[in-house]
Amino acid sequence: MDIGYIFILAGFLVMALEAVIPGLYFPAWGVALLIYGIFLLIIPQYAFISSIIAGILTIIILHKFVYGVGKEIKVGAERFVGKIGIAIGDFEENGYGRVEIENQIWLAKSEDKIKNGDKVEIVGVEGVSLIVKKFEGE
Repeated sequence: MDIGYIFILAGFLVMALEAVIPGLYFPAWGVALLIYGIFLLIIPQYAFISSIIAGILTIIILHKFVYGVGKEIKVGAERFVGKIGIAIGDFEENGYGRVEIENQIWLAKSEDKIKNGDKVEIVGVEGVSLIVKKFEGE
């Protein structure tokens, strides 16, 4: 059996290992072994450099499209920071009131005097309350 076929089989096995042990640790190795085996069968003099290039390209693609995708995911009230909402009713003397943002009504707190219908910018989160300030821009 030609050694190229062994590397092709090893490449497939390493990539299949990703299904058993997820975490995206194995695809680059699997692709590199696969390319190495294919090039050993077709153009042996370019096999090593081709497998290195394939492995590096796989790592670059994984980092760009897979590893970096979930970094900006925010859940709960944190996802509203920086967005604009509308005050639902006048804020009370203690600074608490309600705002609507993305068709949801949230408890909010502000040091500004906020009236019904005012646009507010969410600047932070404190517990389950949004921290807002009166929106100045238009």
